[in-house]
Amino acid sequence: MNNKSENNERSIFRPILLSLLTGVAIGTIIGMIYSPKAGKEIREDIKNKSEEFVEKSKKGYGTVVDKAKETLDKSKEKLSEVKGKSEEFVEKGKEVIGQAKNVVVEKLNKGKEKAKEVDDYLSN
Repeated sequence: MNNKSENNERSIFRPILLSLLTGVAIGTIIGMIYSPKAGKEIREDIKNKSEEFVEKSKKGYGTVVDKAKETLDKSKEKLSEVKGKSEEFVEKGKEVIGQAKNVVVEKLNKGKEKAKEVDDYLSN
């Protein structure tokens, strides 16, 4: 699966998960309101469930942040690798160009010598 597809699935998954959790929380609260318990008990239950929901949300957020940091670290590592390889490639390219330049200069000098020899021969 390619990155674009994975990102699309992730971007769709988060709102669905958030909607689902919100629906569960609202459903729980409505269920408590209509239960045969006393008002004080219901309020205490709502408070406890809300605290549980907040705590679970914090844990989920922490997990997402940790994964994001991990992904960022891996991305930095890969970028560093690519940078190192590209610098290596550039250095090798410079070396090859230098060698090619030397060969061309050498051939050019030999050509000049041959042209001088031919000119000298024709002049005599």
